[in-house]
Formats: sequence, structure tokens, C-alpha cells
Amino acid sequence: MDNAPRRSGRNRVPNPRYYNADYEVQGNRQLGYAELLAAAYVGRDPASYAEAMRSPDSDEWSKACQYEIDALDKNGTWELVDLPSGRKTVKSKWVFKLKADGRFRARLVAKGFTQIPGIDFDETFSPIAHFESLRLLLALAALEDWEIHQMDVKLAFLNGVLEEEIYMEQPQGFITTGQETKVCCLRKAIYGLKQASRAWNLQFHGVLVGLGFKRTHSDAGVYVCHQQEGDGPLIVILYVDDITILGASLEAVKRLKANLAKRYEMSDLGEIESYLGVHITRDRPNRCLQIDQAGYMCDVIDRFGMADANPNKTPLPAGADVLLVKYDGEASSSDVKHYQSLIGSLLYVQIGTRPDISFAVSRLAQYSANPSPQHLRLAQYVLSYLLGTVDACLSYDGVNGDGLHGYSDSSMGDHTDDRHSTSGYVFLLGNGAISWSSRKQRTIAQSTSEAEYMAMTDVANQAVWYRSFLAELGYTMDNPIPLHGNNKGAIDLALNPVTGRRSKHIDIKHHVIREYLEKGEISLMHTPTAEMVANGFTKSLLCALLQHFNSDMGLNGA
Repeated sequence: MDNAPRRSGRNRVPNPRYYNADYEVQGNRQLGYAELLAAAYVGRDPASYAEAMRSPDSDEWSKACQYEIDALDKNGTWELVDLPSGRKTVKSKWVFKLKADGRFRARLVAKGFTQIPGIDFDETFSPIAHFESLRLLLALAALEDWEIHQMDVKLAFLNGVLEEEIYMEQPQGFITTGQETKVCCLRKAIYGLKQASRAWNLQFHGVLVGLGFKRTHSDAGVYVCHQQEGDGPLIVILYVDDITILGASLEAVKRLKANLAKRYEMSDLGEIESYLGVHITRDRPNRCLQIDQAGYMCDVIDRFGMADANPNKTPLPAGADVLLVKYDGEASSSDVKHYQSLIGSLLYVQIGTRPDISFAVSRLAQYSANPSPQHLRLAQYVLSYLLGTVDACLSYDGVNGDGLHGYSDSSMGDHTDDRHSTSGYVFLLGNGAISWSSRKQRTIAQSTSEAEYMAMTDVANQAVWYRSFLAELGYTMDNPIPLHGNNKGAIDLALNPVTGRRSKHIDIKHHVIREYLEKGEISLMHTPTAEMVANGFTKSLLCALLQHFNSDMGLNGA
């Protein structure tokens, strides 16, 4: 909405006050209730249409609403009809937002919670690209020196065509004179509908298929087009309405952008700089690409009041294992909400760019239903570690980087509550981590070799997924993917069909690793513990060892 109304030169109040009294004295002048009510609106977005029309910026909000209605009308979003007998309308509301660049934004949103299953909607699933797919493609871009561009679809959901008949009440403030009793029969999707994202995805999928793209089976949010001119693959990453395009040929990227611009109203964002809060920096002459979440982490640190805390050197303190147990008491609802919000923020950092906090966040997340004060303090400890390493970034070296290989490790019965073990793995490409995991094993291991064997199966499954994904992108892998383990007993168990007293009970699903080895899809390598990069995904490490493995993962500055 580049032409949306913008704010005038009047300054906003950063920290607005809300008044409950009928009047208050300011200076030598007595403020009346109406003036106080108007003052309360300054500095925050209106919560309703009525509030927007009473605010000092009512004219600007009115223009923003009209802009939205004109866009919906131009798109043919609905037509006015009489409500059929026996049908109910879906409610709607206005959502207002003053953007950072001064634009007044108003959006008409359907209240999806008023939709009736089986009548107003059926399927709602819509695929999105995974972070691990993004990092794989970014590492390949560094190695291959690909172009990476971004586009944003304006009012993306309004392009989705609905399969169901949905009747929505006329928007507040824009009820058509003489047709007050009629309702909006939706022809196109609108924000807030439960199936809006799905309808848009299906529509855009059809456009990409028409342009010669094929959705990958490995990640339904990634599309690939193998060009005939020998320019290499052209790849599209779709995350709702954010479109990322990768390709070796700048001309091919420009052609695709032009074709998409013919079909949708789009913003061309040029070369990629960020992706879902992940900042992306490129040094193309040296084929180096870096990703970080410094901005997001600073926001999280400020939000939880940790900006003035003392930075810690490790994600968890020494002796934290004794505190990682279930809480005997009962946490208050406010404490649970606060803890879950903090853990959710840490999870997003861990999933995006910080493998070094995986073990700590994974363990702390298991107590989200009933956290203890100790759990909260440990979560804050993780946050204070991020405070000291906020500028850390994952680097991918396109010149000296190694090929794809993985590391697997496991603890033994480290979960005090139930004696389950922890599996951990990390994959590197271009000398940088592209995927990682730290999670509790589903069954109790009866020996260290058994725990390591189950962990190796996890990393093997991930390796086979990479083979499939890379094949769809046009890469032929003649050699097996090397996987590193530090337990010889587990490696021997995978290489030999042993069914002895200490292994005959192992679940059959873990033996799939033997099939992967027979097919030549993976190979196993014994690696000393001192060189086991996945060590930090199964236990808390001392500072020196943590920094050593962070460097091995391409995590600089942590």
C-alpha cells in the first residue's frame, strides 16, 4: 500500500497515558473529558472503527479505510446479496496500524472464529518453507555465487479464490445506502478467514506451475525450475506472501520477477537483506554469506527487561542439571504465560541462527506447562548469554567451504525425571551449520551404544532427506554423505547385523540406518569426542569447549 495515507508532521507521544478521571489539570489549564479522551488516543493504534473515528487522526484513518475498500472493490472481493435462509454471516472488524514510515494502514479482517466448520470452511492447511531449507539454499548460494532477490505480494490473500460460499456482514462505516439488509457474498479470500492462506497458496501454486516450476516433495514451500539454457536451476522460496528467488542468472531472475509482476501487484525488494527477522549479509567477491538475528534478539532482551543484565559466557551455568527437573509445586498462570513467552522467543532464535543454545532451550521448553522459579532463572540465564553474544552470526564460506557432512552425538540417561537420553546432530555445508537438533529420545536406552545408535539413526534420516532435496534441485550425489559418530559400538552395530542380548530389543525403526548404508546413501566415520561438533547438543559445555565447537559450526562471535 505505497499510496496509503501518511502521517502529517505532528509528533506522536512515545509513552501515552490513559486517563480514568473526568478531568485533569495540565499547567494552568483544566482539561475536559473529551480532550483527555483524545489525548489517550495519541501514541497508540485505534482498537476499533469507532475509536479511530473519534481520534485526532480521524481524517487520516477514514482515508485509510476508504483506500482499503477501494482495493477490495477493485479486486472483486464480494458482491451484495440477500442472506440465504438458514445461513449465518461471518463477522468482520477493522484493524488499524500506523506504520514506521508514517503510513496509516487500515485492513478489513474477517472474524474467522465465527466461521462454521463444514459450511464456511473445510481444509485450512497451507505449506510454508522450513528454516533448514533456507539455510541449505543460502549455503548453496554462497558456494555457487547465486543471485538472491526478494519480492512481496501486496494484499496477497485477496488473490485467493474461495471454493465455499461465505457470507460476511457489510463493513462498519461502509454500509451501502438502500441495501442495509444485504450481506457480502465473498468471491475472493479476505484476511482473517481460516482458509485465506490456503486459498492464496493454491492460487500462487498454479501461477508458478504455469511458469514451468515444480513444487519439491522435500519441502512444499520450495519450487524449482530447471532451465533449458543451461543457466542452472531457478528456485523460489514461498513463505506466505514473501517470495525469495535464487538463481545463477540475473537475467532469469529478472524475467521471473517481471512475469510475477504482470499477475500481481508486487513490491520488488531487490537483493535479499532479511528473511523473517533474520538479517542476511553478503560479501560476493569473497563468496561469503552471513546470517544473524541481532535485531530480534535486542527486542527480546529489552522486552524481558534484561538489557542491563551481566552477560554470561555459556547458555547454562555449571551444575544446572540438578535444576532441570519437574516442579513439585504449581506455577501461577501469569508465571506460566511469562515463561512460555520467553521460551517461545528463545526457540525462534535457536531455530533461526543460534545452534549453540539448542540444548539449553530444548531442555527448558519441556517444563513450559509448569515452570519453577529455577526454570525461569535458567531461561533468563540463556537470555543473558545472548546479551553477550548478540552480534554472533552464522557464516557460509563459498570458497574454502567443505561439502555436506553431519555429526551425531548422544547423552546417556541425562533426564533425571525419567532417565531418557538426549540425541543431537548438526549438518555443515560451506563450513557453516545448516541444520541442527537437540531432543529427548522417545525410549529409554539401556546402554551408551544404544543411545548413540538411536541418535545416529536420526542424523541418517536427515541425511537421506538432504539427498532427496538436492536431487530435486538438480544435484547428483554419487558419493555417500559422511556422518561422524564418536561411539565405536554404535557404528559397529550399524555396520553389522548384530542381534545379541544387548541389542535384540532395539526398535526396528532404528535399524533403517543399515539399509541406508547398504544403498550407499551414507557412510559412517569414527570421530574422537574432542572433535565431535555435536557435543554441545547433548550437554552443557564449559566456555572454552563451547567456543571451540561454535567456531567449527561457523558461528562467529559467540
